[in-house]
Amino acid sequence: MDRSGGEQPRISFDGRVLVVLNGEIYNHVELRRELEANGARFATSSDTEVLANGLAMWGTKIIRRIDGMYAFICIDLWTGDFVAARDPFGVKPLYLTQLPDGYLFCSEMKPLLELVEDADVLFLPPGYCMTSKGLFRYPAEQDPHPTRGIEDLDASLRAAVHSRIPPDLPLALMFSGGLDSTLIAHYAREMKPDLAAFFLGTRHAADYESAIDCADRMSLDLEVVDLEPDSMADTGALNDVVATVETFEPSVVRDAFCNMRLFQRIHERGYRVALSGEGADELFGGYKPIEVGYQLGEEAGNAIREQCIGLMARTNLQRLDRCGMHFLVEAREPYLNRTIVSHARSLTGRELMDTSNGRVSGKRPLKDVWRLYPDCLPDSVANRVKTPLHVGCGLDASQKESPLADLAEQRIRDGEFNDGKARYADFDLRTKEELLYLTMLDAVMDVRRVPHLKSRTNLYLPRQDCSDWAARQLEDFVVA
Repeated sequence: MDRSGGEQPRISFDGRVLVVLNGEIYNHVELRRELEANGARFATSSDTEVLANGLAMWGTKIIRRIDGMYAFICIDLWTGDFVAARDPFGVKPLYLTQLPDGYLFCSEMKPLLELVEDADVLFLPPGYCMTSKGLFRYPAEQDPHPTRGIEDLDASLRAAVHSRIPPDLPLALMFSGGLDSTLIAHYAREMKPDLAAFFLGTRHAADYESAIDCADRMSLDLEVVDLEPDSMADTGALNDVVATVETFEPSVVRDAFCNMRLFQRIHERGYRVALSGEGADELFGGYKPIEVGYQLGEEAGNAIREQCIGLMARTNLQRLDRCGMHFLVEAREPYLNRTIVSHARSLTGRELMDTSNGRVSGKRPLKDVWRLYPDCLPDSVANRVKTPLHVGCGLDASQKESPLADLAEQRIRDGEFNDGKARYADFDLRTKEELLYLTMLDAVMDVRRVPHLKSRTNLYLPRQDCSDWAARQLEDFVVA
């Protein structure tokens, strides 16, 4: 915010608090008005200055009131104390390592590993703040006007999208022709009629026809970005992807391979901000493991949904943020608005799951919102079967059939795989694809000094629900 006056670090009006912020505070205007009414003075229109003044006036209580994506560090210049904090979902990364006399923080791991010998690199968990006294979870402030009805959800979605539209910059949309991104397009065009949408994939991709048909019906300006699958033979490009996302989890790397190409084109077209539908599937039950979980019962469904939400900080959100920032594009996720999150988490499995089309599928509330606009939005989109990004854009035929997995099979012999599993015994490697990525990552940073990499991003079913039926339904997913 405030490109001409938003230099960082920003200092509070009383000269006490110095802040560096990565991200956006979407309700900064409302917070600014309240701070001004209480005597705070502002020199810029920057949301970072709102944070600095809020910390000076209210202390860490302001964190509970922020609607946004952020990682920030502040220093109290009068006492020497510090606060480091990260948004509730972990959209923005924040890592740290300990020195004999303090801490170093960074938005990536590699610089910390290069600067400090031997010490481990840790991540600040989403929804936590750290001070000199320790690590604390901050409770999210309950929305004063909780939503329940479909009309309320519709209004909340509109407000969330509108709040994430930059007033003085052109806007891009990551578009698949699915429910989540098409709803965003509908709301965004109310403010930005010239919204530019970008679809990644070949003409044979699973999502291609739907994306083209939906864009035509909505008269949406859509650019199709070629996936260029031949680039997979260039391991240099794959190395760049792994180094950018700093992980070896195949599901993340495959989607990141796709995102890097998409963000590159968005950057080439001159856009700095892009809207994304991330978070909708986790919150409203759009992923197959969540759908299967709710068929097993409320407890299993809730357990898997909360795991999917919690893992976003290490998977989808990190992949999206890192790939976007690699090309100087900031991705924004309207579905992670706190009012929408409160609404989604208040819903039961029966309210989340839709059985109208003969199968159990998630996101019933979003489909109901969709049906409020029969003249604007095509009927076919609401009943589409969810496909992961790397499948929908044509990179992979399925979760199991991938040219990247084939590449790993070609490059790593069985004996080398066994040696690799022994060499990286702490990382629980199960496939040659995982070993390929981990070897690439180990070439640019010391993976053994990053403890959370050894804790895999698997999903776990409650023990009583680990039935043969569930195993068959989820055989394409890593579920224990």
